[in-house]
Amino acid sequence: MAKIWKYSIVIFFIIGLFLHHEGEMMTSVMETPYMVFDLVTTVVLSACLWGGFLNIIEKTGFMNYFAVVLKPLLRFIYGPIIEKDHVYDELSSNMIANLLGLGTLATLSGIKAFQRLYTFSPYPKRPSREMLTLVIFNTAGLCLFPSSLIMLRKQFGSVTPYAFYPYMLGISVTIIIVGLIIQRVIDHG
Repeated sequence: MAKIWKYSIVIFFIIGLFLHHEGEMMTSVMETPYMVFDLVTTVVLSACLWGGFLNIIEKTGFMNYFAVVLKPLLRFIYGPIIEKDHVYDELSSNMIANLLGLGTLATLSGIKAFQRLYTFSPYPKRPSREMLTLVIFNTAGLCLFPSSLIMLRKQFGSVTPYAFYPYMLGISVTIIIVGLIIQRVIDHG
């Protein structure tokens, strides 16, 4: 992939020179570091902000209020494993991070939840049903408030930063349903 990227840049520069777009190319090359810096700053600060909110939710015990809603849902999705040592805490933290659209934080909490599920896995050489379910939910990217995506769309001047939302929800729910059906069929097959 690195070779493809390297050769693509050289080819694009040659094409730009032949088409006499030297000025636009140099402007783009000079502006790119600033755009990358703005992008990284936005993503990092967003992750810090929402990570702080997530830590506050966990440390204040507010997570217990989510238990009323999340525990039956997680029990339905993952089964009785959520009653084991700290599995519910990790899974609910991951689900909240995903629903808030926290991206990197959802990934980190997903890794913690996966490690916790692995400790209770009856098959040390392959992932359990619960581990695969966690991967499906994290891959689908279902979120009710995609904060990072909305911030990025606003930063890059989108006139309608929320226009993608219904499509994102539809695609995420479809991926989850199809993924779970395939997983269940493979488990029983």
